[in-house]
Formats: sequence, C-alpha cells, structure tokens
Amino acid sequence: MKRLRTSIAAWSAVGAVATFALANKFLSFEKMAEISSSLVLGISFVVLLRWTIDAARSMREGRQGPDFLVVGVFSIVAIIFLQRVWVITLRITDRPDWLVYSPVSAFIAWMIAWACTLVLIAPDVENGTIANRSKILVGVALFIAGLVSGVSIALSIG
Repeated sequence: MKRLRTSIAAWSAVGAVATFALANKFLSFEKMAEISSSLVLGISFVVLLRWTIDAARSMREGRQGPDFLVVGVFSIVAIIFLQRVWVITLRITDRPDWLVYSPVSAFIAWMIAWACTLVLIAPDVENGTIANRSKILVGVALFIAGLVSGVSIALSIG
C-alpha cells in the first residue's frame, strides 16, 4: 500500500479524475466534450511524434514481447488520433451521410482491435513464438466478439 501512496502514475490518475469532475461541474457538456476531444488530439499527436522512431524500430524487428507492446501502444494512439481527426472532419462538414456511413468508422474499430491484440499477447512473445496462454486469450476475445456481433446482428434483423 505504501508504494501506491507514492506512485506518481496512481496520483496522476486521481488528479485527472478530480480535475475532470471539477471542470465538469462548472462547464457545459458541449464545452467539456470539446475540451476533452482537443486534449486527446493534442496529446496523441505529441505521443506519436515521441514514439515514431521506437515504433518503427520495433515494427522492423518485431519478434519480442517489448516490440509487440511498443507497436501496439503506438498503434492505439495513432488510431485514437485518426479517430479524433475523423470526428472533427464529420463535425466541420455537418456529418454528411456519405462520410458518416463510410468504411472509416469500422476501420478505426478494426485497427484498435488489432493493436489491442498486440498489447494482449506482448507479455507472452519470445523470439517470434506466441505462448499458448496468449493464443487462448485471443480465442476468448474472438468468442466474445463473435457472440456480441451475432446477438447485435440478430437483434437488428428482428
């Protein structure tokens, strides 16, 4: 427990929640959404600048768990940045149907799933071999995804 009390990461999470709660109390939903969205856009852009060289190196080498983790985290941030740019584009263009119902939204979700898979298996990759534990976890994830997809598709038909 003592380590948690001295953890900068833990206190930063507490600070983020507290500042959000305070700002949310005084600002409208629209302003909070705009500020939050802009914050994500700015931070994710700078994270991409900071991690590009490491991610390129890990993508090139890509046989150890840390490589999978670096590429996975970088990809998640890159996709979040793309998603923020996409949402801003939709808002600026008054959400035309041809943009709203384009493959971009599904592509963003698809790529986040891929990047999260890299993060999931990263602890169990050694010299290009993925341990059975990670294979089972990916199977569980795909089962859950299939179940949710099947139920939602079935409900939309009826």
